[in-house]
Amino acid sequence: MPIRRRRLDQQLTAMILVRVGFLVVLLLPYLLQRIYTFSTLAYNDSVISQAILQLFTAITVSFFNLNYGGSFYLFLITSTRFRRQVKYVFINKCWRIYCRKRIFQNQVVALVQSTASELDLQQIQ
Repeated sequence: MPIRRRRLDQQLTAMILVRVGFLVVLLLPYLLQRIYTFSTLAYNDSVISQAILQLFTAITVSFFNLNYGGSFYLFLITSTRFRRQVKYVFINKCWRIYCRKRIFQNQVVALVQSTASELDLQQIQ
């Protein structure tokens, strides 16, 4: 197996392991919060304990949602090939589209006005 292929396999393995660790760290508080919420659902708690539970729920849901956007940043940190590909897409593709829109955005279109005599000539021919 070529050395380049081994390096790519190592990068992919590192990306997957970091991703799984990140998933566990961000998903575990959310799961514990859900278990606690369902186990204490029948009890009538005080207003303060309900407020604390809502705060804890908001924090754990935020961590849970970080899971989706965090993958991009984890891959960006762990893989040189991914960084190179992201750089290529942002610089070469997106920048060209942005520059192309700016160039054509400020062009003046000529206003064509036809007179009655020109319309008469067109109808005769």
